[in-house]
Amino acid sequence: MNGKLVYLDTSSIVKRYIEEKGSEVVDKVYEESEAGRISTAFSVWNIGEVLGVLDRYRTRELISAKEFETALRDLISESMKMIRLNALQVLPITSTSLLESWLLVLKHHIYEADALQISSSKESHCDLFMGADNRLIQAALEEGINAINIESEPRKALKQLI
Repeated sequence: MNGKLVYLDTSSIVKRYIEEKGSEVVDKVYEESEAGRISTAFSVWNIGEVLGVLDRYRTRELISAKEFETALRDLISESMKMIRLNALQVLPITSTSLLESWLLVLKHHIYEADALQISSSKESHCDLFMGADNRLIQAALEEGINAINIESEPRKALKQLI
């Protein structure tokens, strides 16, 4: 593993392929990972969620069919490249993280998908959790995870990458 391990939540991953508030932070994460200065992680579950978000954007005509195809192609090709570079860890859903996520749902009153991101991050011992959902970030912080909202605190997020 290279340097710091940074976990990206689903909304952060989407920002890599669809220009949104916070995209510049995610772009920097990918740049630093490709350069070997940090490593990036997300769960296999996040991939399915990203596909769902991109599909919703397309069906609601927030992006064109061409933009959808480009985003999908880029997600797959970039993820494969980063895995080969040992710059990306696609984490499995383990029984430990799943069980932990159920407890987090009850403790923090969050969605299962968000709880699974927190438990996966904890299980993989990530150094930094990046997201764009205040409730998710707050729950992660309460679980002792170094977490930051890349939309509301982009400068702070960028500083934590170094």
